[in-house]
Amino acid sequence: MPRYYFKLVDGHLVTNYGVHDLDGEIAAQIAAIELARSIREERPELVGKRYSVSVTDEFGGDVCIIPIETPLTG
Repeated sequence: MPRYYFKLVDGHLVTNYGVHDLDGEIAAQIAAIELARSIREERPELVGKRYSVSVTDEFGGDVCIIPIETPLTG
């Protein structure tokens, strides 16, 4: 199972959210959206300050970057 690394960034690493074994890139993207939603709800003071959830794969390749201020439905 592939490994994905989740980080909160603002141009630089702010917080490391750990390594997760997931089924693939789509599962990693869904997890990133859920994490961004959670951060936005728990830390509203970060909204509008260019914070994003960055996901890379086990080889250092970029998977996705989800801005925390993106309106996410669901």
